Amino acid sequence: MGFMKFPVLLMLGLIVLSLASGMFFLAKDDGKGNRVVKSLTFRIILSLILFAMLIIGAVFNVIDPNTLTPSIVAPAK
Repeated sequence: MGFMKFPVLLMLGLIVLSLASGMFFLAKDDGKGNRVVKSLTFRIILSLILFAMLIIGAVFNVIDPNTLTPSIVAPAK
């Protein structure tokens, strides 16, 4: 999981940056131009890539699932 943290965090950062630029263009352009659409389309593409990375990482056991379940936890006294 160590080498998967950086690409996942990078993708999340790019998604937030794209969302912020879409908000900026929405406020700045006053309905003229298509920069908002391009920015939000880019965000959707980044989100799909991130989702694919997480699924592929889980399939190839690069990402470890959470193994802490209530049945494993010691009972309280």
